[in-house]
Amino acid sequence: MTLTENQKNLLRWIVKEVRAGNLKEDSIWYIRNLTDYGWVDYKGSDSWPPVTFATFDILEEYGYIKWQQKSQHQYKGTLTGKAYEAVDSNFAEPNRSAIPHIIPLTEVEHLDSELWERVRFSVSAGGDNPKAWDTAIRNATVVLEDRMRKLGNIDNINQKATGNGIVNLIFGSNKSVQKDKLPSEELEAYRDLYSGTMKLFRNRYAHRFIDPKPEEGGEIIVFINLLLKMLDNLDWETENENT
Repeated sequence: MTLTENQKNLLRWIVKEVRAGNLKEDSIWYIRNLTDYGWVDYKGSDSWPPVTFATFDILEEYGYIKWQQKSQHQYKGTLTGKAYEAVDSNFAEPNRSAIPHIIPLTEVEHLDSELWERVRFSVSAGGDNPKAWDTAIRNATVVLEDRMRKLGNIDNINQKATGNGIVNLIFGSNKSVQKDKLPSEELEAYRDLYSGTMKLFRNRYAHRFIDPKPEEGGEIIVFINLLLKMLDNLDWETENENT
């Protein structure tokens, strides 16, 4: 069981007001009856979040408040050190500041335009359909292979220019397109990355039906999108060297 956002907000408010001196740490006292309700001896002017005695019970279960008096009309108790720790750590929730930077990667307008054009018809058949993702990934790997051909000005008729052969013509250690443009270690890293991708994805999806889970299919599409961007960056750097 975890606290709801309303329960967290109530504890945050209590801790804030205690720190401000508007509530007594050892006398957190709330009353509710037919004629009155509110915090006894509260010196502040801030409006408080919704209060229920059920929430008070839950806060005690978590060890944030120790109630000395409990009845159908009032709760009076003491705030614990654990309450401050929980609030200061945002209830030990992970830092989510990276989320806005991850989300755009899954927005189609950020995908390579050719990639999206080739996969959208497949996935539009149903995002939960593994067969649709099988076709989408197969098309995506063809886009990747075609982009490498363009980067290397490789003739489609060239018998060497299939699968891993294309990778070696671009990133190989002997007379490749990028040989004199990248440090040897970086050239090798590119070759390993794209060679592995061709073997693991291009070859597998070209020769048999895989039907991946939809979440896996989406991740592969985004990964291939990254590989396309890396190729485009290399192409851009080459063009600028020649101008």
